Amino acid sequence: MYEFEHEIKRKEKIYKYYIILYILSALINLSFLLMDGEILRGISSLLFALIVLNFGLRKKAWAIWIIKYMVWINIIVLIFILIAKGIDLMQ
Repeated sequence: MYEFEHEIKRKEKIYKYYIILYILSALINLSFLLMDGEILRGISSLLFALIVLNFGLRKKAWAIWIIKYMVWINIIVLIFILIAKGIDLMQ
């Protein structure tokens, strides 16, 4: 199916945003793990994130799916944390 040029640019822009958000979420998760003192888990998490990022930049379908999944899961967790903090402040 033929795609117009503006559709291709829009999809590419969304792809780049997912990559940026994935890098940020991987770094935040790594910092949380290292602050908790879980060095081995932090290193394995970093290794996994780099492997997925490498294949994601090559635009492999499974890696892009994992990147999108991780970004949305981190957004949902952030929303739950903010709700929990709000409820905690009300008490």
